[in-house]
Amino acid sequence: MARSRAAGRARSEGVSQLRAFLRSRACAAGGRATFRPRSLCARGGLACALAAGLACAPVAARAAAAPADSAASLAPRVDYLWVLRNSLIRAEDVPPIVERAKQMGVKGLLVQVVGRGDAWYHSDILPPPEPMEGPGRDPLGELLPLAHAAGLEVHAWVNCCLVWSGMKKPRSPKHVVNAHPEWVARLATGRSMTNLTQRQRDRMKVEGVFLTPGHPGVQRWVAAIVGEIARRYPVDGIQLDYIRQPGIPVGFDPTTRARFAMESGVDPLRFSHLPGPERTRLEAEWMLFQEEQVTAIVRTVRDTLQAVRPGLPLEAAVLADNDAAAERRQLWPEWVHDGLLDRAFLMAYAPDFATVMEQLERARPLGPEHIVPGIAMYNTPLPMAAAKVKAAREMGFTAVALYSYDSLFEKPGQWQRLESYLDTHEPPEAGH
Repeated sequence: MARSRAAGRARSEGVSQLRAFLRSRACAAGGRATFRPRSLCARGGLACALAAGLACAPVAARAAAAPADSAASLAPRVDYLWVLRNSLIRAEDVPPIVERAKQMGVKGLLVQVVGRGDAWYHSDILPPPEPMEGPGRDPLGELLPLAHAAGLEVHAWVNCCLVWSGMKKPRSPKHVVNAHPEWVARLATGRSMTNLTQRQRDRMKVEGVFLTPGHPGVQRWVAAIVGEIARRYPVDGIQLDYIRQPGIPVGFDPTTRARFAMESGVDPLRFSHLPGPERTRLEAEWMLFQEEQVTAIVRTVRDTLQAVRPGLPLEAAVLADNDAAAERRQLWPEWVHDGLLDRAFLMAYAPDFATVMEQLERARPLGPEHIVPGIAMYNTPLPMAAAKVKAAREMGFTAVALYSYDSLFEKPGQWQRLESYLDTHEPPEAGH
């Protein structure tokens, strides 16, 4: 009993430290303080041992190849695969997704069904995607029965606040950018993100057009989409993505400004006219207000699921970098700790091994069963990707996800090579 209480206290203290760290990052001078992961090997800690012991030998090091159909009978090497919407464009590309996932022995697929304010399923709220081939198609409806028949989970991956990234505005009048321009995030100049050119977006390093979380209509809209999916499809979970602000100051639409002014008595555009101490206090309140608006979306979604399909797991793909998460008002550790999320899929996509290990170590106080490390394939050599997966297992995480199915099967034979790196216990060769 004493040991149990001590473990509980340690976990609570770890969570508090992580939450405090995220807040301190955002409150640092200008909100721009940068966290630089130290070399874990220099500390002589866990990551150094893992990096040395888990970096993988080449394919030739395997003594014998396992039969092609043996993967499903083994404990999964990888538990989940993110499947991007590009793999759903053509109907003939859907069955191979399930076939390959079954051969890999994964538990489930995280399928992008809401990409850029469009629905890769039959929706009354969202327009169909412009790139999708075949009129009246229902990609989610096509994939679900095949996946369930193969014993695979299907989690509906929903992009929330990022709603467009094309060079031209969406064609459909039903698209949220056209139907609700008042919901689009605005800069301090009053400029809507829909009016930014592609060059300006690239310079600002923003992914596209975001909605403002501070508008109650946006919160209800996201929840309505999730509710629609949960009612119509027997999905095994909902995963929120882009549940955050962009990496630039926004929130200067009339509704968000008015709501904050009603709470604080000051329009955020007037901060520069205030004395230093008062300005500092109000800027901190503004940051907290914006965090609360993002959290309100998650809470509204959770309440909707409770009403529509109680018990359906709610997850989110979250930023692994603490500075980036705080700057974008994504306090995901609080969502996990407070029970708004069942699991957070940590997008630990950094190419560097030590950076990923640092991020996983910071997330562990929330409980390995609540955190799923997400390992990138698109920017990482196969031996390094395998080393990260095995290191996450060694650290006690009960599930691992790969980003993404599309990157993994972009070239023939990549899964077989990755599988061999995951299976081998040989010491690393020079250059790996």
